[in-house]
Amino acid sequence: MKASIPARGGTITILLVLLCLLPPRGLASAPAVMPSLPTLVLGSPPLPGDESIRARLKACLLAGDLDCVVDKYLLLKDIGRVPGWLVAFQNAFAVANQKAGECVKVAKTIHEGLTRLGQNPEFMRFTVKGPSGLLGFDEIQKGVLTRTHQISTQGYHVAIRLGDKIIDAYTGPAGLHFREYMGRLSTSPGCKVVEEVVQTP
Repeated sequence: MKASIPARGGTITILLVLLCLLPPRGLASAPAVMPSLPTLVLGSPPLPGDESIRARLKACLLAGDLDCVVDKYLLLKDIGRVPGWLVAFQNAFAVANQKAGECVKVAKTIHEGLTRLGQNPEFMRFTVKGPSGLLGFDEIQKGVLTRTHQISTQGYHVAIRLGDKIIDAYTGPAGLHFREYMGRLSTSPGCKVVEEVVQTP
């Protein structure tokens, strides 16, 4: 009787050790034990110049997230300082630039920024044909017209076309689809707005 107790205890100990060494069933697929996405990304960060950074940079650009654009650009180029042209690109969308007479300067800055970020922007000129040179842009928030900006008194406005989007100080970096942008432009009765792609503003 006394001799069987150690044998049984030893068997139990060995079984417990073996059970501890074996992976528990189903645990590997449980979400709780899988490392989260940030942990995976941080565990193997992309190297400067990695194509995945370029893809993320473009996604940030299309979303109009300037902070994200700056972060990804610095990571892509492996630099610790924001270059002047990128600072100017950010500032192009400031409220201070949402006034008549600023469009050419803003368009040139946005064009340079997008070009340096690997995009193919084009200058788009909008001209008012008719007796008046007034051109307005409707600001809409949550489907409601909040105000109309007077973007020109001379019947002339310049913005940037990137794919099927128009970008300027009024649209912000995300831009607006061409048709929506045209729908927000307004002018005097008897006038119409004509658009064309140009080489220089």
